[in-house]
Amino acid sequence: MPVDSASFVFIISLAAVINGLGIVRWLTGFSEFVRYRATLQVTHYWVFSLAAAFQFLLHVLFWWSLWNIRGSATINFLSYLYLLSGPVLLFVGTAVLLPDQEGDSLDLRQHYFQARATYSTVLILAWLWAIFLSPVLRGAFAPGAALFAAFMTVAVIQRLAVNPTVHGIAAVINWLLLGAFIGLYQLQLGTAT
Repeated sequence: MPVDSASFVFIISLAAVINGLGIVRWLTGFSEFVRYRATLQVTHYWVFSLAAAFQFLLHVLFWWSLWNIRGSATINFLSYLYLLSGPVLLFVGTAVLLPDQEGDSLDLRQHYFQARATYSTVLILAWLWAIFLSPVLRGAFAPGAALFAAFMTVAVIQRLAVNPTVHGIAAVINWLLLGAFIGLYQLQLGTAT
């Protein structure tokens, strides 16, 4: 079906709901942390904090970029399933990265490295999805595909590396790439990605 204004709302609604669930999961986890901060002993880890903020911003950025599918010539059920797999991957990444608050202590460094392999694998799949979203919906790669490939490379490094220094560098690189991506392609609603 052609993606016109009337069908656009219908097409993006489920993707927006799934993506919104990931945002709600982050906000709920953060509010629980704030609520119990007086009784919860937290060992902070800056790499986890960067990864958590990065993951949250990926949800917001996905929501912002949903507007771009209006430019798709047509969408069928298979391409719609492909579109939905992106927010599902973001939600799974959020669920894996967000720690459960059980007991009276939380070691974010330990949690990060326990979740690292699964979270990085989900990110690899999410970036692979992002690279091929535009070809699936529009028939051509998006201008931002090279940056998506760079993000995916960082995720592969995070998946393979166990060294905390490598993870720190990767977290900073992710933020630099994200800044470049937003600056180049997402400052204006409807900019092609």
